Amino acid sequence: MEITIDANVLFACLIRDSDTRRLFFSPEFEFYAPSFMLSELQKYFGVIKKKSGLCDSDFSNLVARVLVQITLISDVELKPFVLAASSLTTDKKDWLYLACALYKNTLIWSNDKEFKKQKRVKILTTEEMLNEFETL
Repeated sequence: MEITIDANVLFACLIRDSDTRRLFFSPEFEFYAPSFMLSELQKYFGVIKKKSGLCDSDFSNLVARVLVQITLISDVELKPFVLAASSLTTDKKDWLYLACALYKNTLIWSNDKEFKKQKRVKILTTEEMLNEFETL
């Protein structure tokens, strides 16, 4: 199943060995995200690493394993979908994730409550992912 992943799920996956990480590494899923997500990761890298409690090498290895699971979609590819995405929410940070979901015709895995205010793109929280895909 193809899914657009939000940065907050990526961060949760990196911070703690949890259901989020288990779901993330399930072979059932193929993940997409706007390339903008790398900027978000870079911005919070130190905080996420600290919260993870992992040593530098273990954290770097985890980041590498996680990022290889995500196909990043360039701004150029998303540009035709940004106008439609911008009509769904006022949060500019969410536009590229919505544009990615529209472009790839996927749902979005996110714990951001703002996404739920729109009705065009299906949004699943981690808890909803677990409920929907409980057999994994």
